[in-house]
Amino acid sequence: MELRLDRLLHALRERPIPILEAIDRDPLLLKRESGPLVLANPSQALYTPQEEHQLYAKGIVYRRDPYRLVSLPLIKIYNLGERDVTITDLAALTDEPRVRLRFLRKIDGSLVQVFRHEGRVWFTTRGMIEGARPRKGQETGEDCAGFDYIGTARRIAAERYPRLLEDPSLLADRTLIFELIHPAAQKVTNYGERSDLILLACFDQRRLAYDTYPEVAVRGQAHGLSVVDALSPPGATLAEQIERLLAALAGSDQEGSVLQFERPDEVIYRVKVKSPDYLRLMRAMAECTYERLVTILTENPHLTNWPEVEAFLKAQGRDTVPEEVLAFYRPHYERFAAYLADCDRLHAWAEREYAKLEAHLGGRNERDTPAYRKKFAALAIRYPYCGLLFAALDGRLNSRRIRKLIRDPEQAKRAVLEVEQSHGE
Repeated sequence: MELRLDRLLHALRERPIPILEAIDRDPLLLKRESGPLVLANPSQALYTPQEEHQLYAKGIVYRRDPYRLVSLPLIKIYNLGERDVTITDLAALTDEPRVRLRFLRKIDGSLVQVFRHEGRVWFTTRGMIEGARPRKGQETGEDCAGFDYIGTARRIAAERYPRLLEDPSLLADRTLIFELIHPAAQKVTNYGERSDLILLACFDQRRLAYDTYPEVAVRGQAHGLSVVDALSPPGATLAEQIERLLAALAGSDQEGSVLQFERPDEVIYRVKVKSPDYLRLMRAMAECTYERLVTILTENPHLTNWPEVEAFLKAQGRDTVPEEVLAFYRPHYERFAAYLADCDRLHAWAEREYAKLEAHLGGRNERDTPAYRKKFAALAIRYPYCGLLFAALDGRLNSRRIRKLIRDPEQAKRAVLEVEQSHGE
């Protein structure tokens, strides 16, 4: 099942009517109606989405005749480790161009969406919308409790954030998604006597895309709203950020974090992380890089094959290199081994071509060095990567020199291709 937000929202842009129709006809989704608006949410019979259209139905609001999307809160997201959401998936996302990972605090409250439709500001929870009558025996979760979530959210807005109700520009073509916390609706995390609406996300109804965290923060600050905070501190690596997050969560009743992957103009993926074990595994994955393995091999030249490298990594202990991460070092090793093989081919090519040039010039013998170098340079300059030939001339052609001149595997592959295509090689 597709879980990426950018792809799910692309589908909603391309096929809105079939998706909304599937939601409307699904007997496992409860519908709440208020005037022309319909809100859909899973029933007790639907523990977790089985069909892709059910991922949208976590409080989605739409109209019928014809079907039209009105508002969308947060699409269903999973905990890391659920529904094949793996560390590997997240590591692949961080490698995509222009993708930024943010750690957002997981607020332990109740989701509330606020949007404007036909001149009116609407409040909903996942399962209830203002003006709808509860259907006895079918309420789920918070909506079958005695606490008035929608009424409380509206009162907090009126008292603390009146612009939310009064300023049309704040909700112009956008849904604001909040987490409601209140002492009478406390869950696990203890927020004391605090009652608040904390802005989590903004859904752009025109683009059908979630705003990035910086955009949410700027909007919230501009309108005096409480905004969820980013837990990720400045750090040189993802591993450092995870280490700080582990420290922040240690010994607390905090629920965890939401990992949000963003491009500059949209959120593409969200996943919840609650377990410190998963965070430690993420840290280990973040440290499993080609550069780190190259450093290990450079500092331990006695490691000459994968079994030796594997044994060395295992000896670092499970905390440093968990078993789940060990296999991900293998492709890095093979990439580095291929790089060294290409460097050896370049070495052999340079020695061979140098010998040919020296024979062509009749050898150096007792000839004047500057004059000989001038003649050598006139011929060598025609070759690709002639710096290797000059290194051979100076007696400095070795593996270290080649790796200094040819620094990465891709460059080495290109160099081998170029030199072998030149001069009939």
